[in-house]
Amino acid sequence: MNHDQSGGGGRGDQRGDRAGGGERRGPPDTPFLQLEMSKLMYSEAAELAKEAGRDLMREAIKARLRERLGPQLEALARIAADELADDILANLNIESNIEARRRARQDISRRVAEALHPKSDASE
Repeated sequence: MNHDQSGGGGRGDQRGDRAGGGERRGPPDTPFLQLEMSKLMYSEAAELAKEAGRDLMREAIKARLRERLGPQLEALARIAADELADDILANLNIESNIEARRRARQDISRRVAEALHPKSDASE
C-alpha cells in the first residue's frame, strides 16, 4: 500500500501539495491520513489478484511442460547446472592459486629484505 507521507501530489490527496506550497486541506499533523483508503485498498487487491493469476498460469505452464518434456528438460537442466558448477569450481581454484601466489610473493619480499639487510648477529 502507498503510505505517502510527503502529503502531496497523490491521486485523491485532498490535502493539496504541501511540499510545493499549494493549498493545504485537513487538520494539521495528519500526513498519515489517507482520505480514500477504500479505493487504495481495492487498487492493491486488484494488483494482487493480477499477480496471483499470473502465478497460477505460471504453475500450470510448468506442470504442462513437465508433463510433456519432463525428462528432456531435466537432462538439459542437469547439463546447465553441471556447467555452472564447473565454472564456479574453476573460478574458486583460480582465486586460490592467486592467493597462494600472493602469499608466496610476500614471502619473497621478506626474504629479499632479510638478504639485503642481514641481522648483525648473522654476519659475525
